[in-house]
Amino acid sequence: MLFNTFGNRENPVIIMLAGSFCPAESLEMVYSVMKEDYYVIAPTYNGHYKDSKDFTTRQGEAKEITDYLQNENITSVRMIYGQSMGSEIGIELMHQLSENNIIVDSAFFDGAPCIKLSKPYKEFMRFKFGTLINMFKGKTLDEAMNIGLVKKFSNGNPEALKPMIEPILEIAPYLSKNSLKNEVECCYTFDFPTFSEEMQKNMYFFYGGEEKAYKTCYRLVKKAYPKANFRVAENYGHVTYLNDNREEYLGWLKEICKGKKAVSFFGN
Repeated sequence: MLFNTFGNRENPVIIMLAGSFCPAESLEMVYSVMKEDYYVIAPTYNGHYKDSKDFTTRQGEAKEITDYLQNENITSVRMIYGQSMGSEIGIELMHQLSENNIIVDSAFFDGAPCIKLSKPYKEFMRFKFGTLINMFKGKTLDEAMNIGLVKKFSNGNPEALKPMIEPILEIAPYLSKNSLKNEVECCYTFDFPTFSEEMQKNMYFFYGGEEKAYKTCYRLVKKAYPKANFRVAENYGHVTYLNDNREEYLGWLKEICKGKKAVSFFGN
């Protein structure tokens, strides 16, 4: 795992976790602003860069981050931020950090696909993602943006995924079949770690109303963490809201990091 850091080491820590098949650079739209007031740690997962070992598991990736924080003598984290699969790793990380007496003040999870799927369905998703990654190999950004699966994934708005797709094109040649298999397993074999009601109150879940993760997972997440905070943006696909509403979105993160309840997060 590569640990990319941004900002002043003396500032409060934010950990940012990218989605499936994405390097840390896919979160540049977020950390380029948050690094002004916080020390951002944005890992690039195993299997996502040249000469890396394969991606492991949700627990394995989270443990490497936990070990890194302990080695760096970091005893508190202002926020864990995760997109898509990064939300699942983030939830696991939040659990591991609490078990190791590292304080986590808050967490923000965008498009968390928290679900368990059958083995046949996981095989189907592995084929689907493998097909997409193979399509990306050797493609220019414009060519990738016109792939049918990308348009479908973004609810017909592929431009909103552009900040994510561009770095994926760079790492596509390095993703092994085993990494892909393990990543699909990570995405779709989720169990819900237990958190106290107080910790749940500092967890924020955000979904686009048209994304599959909302339609299949929202009720499961709300049942597991009933005291957490939720917002759904109608007519948006998976992790696309940020691109069109960056100022508002980053405003939520800043409010939460300052210890506020992020009233604006709840909408009208």
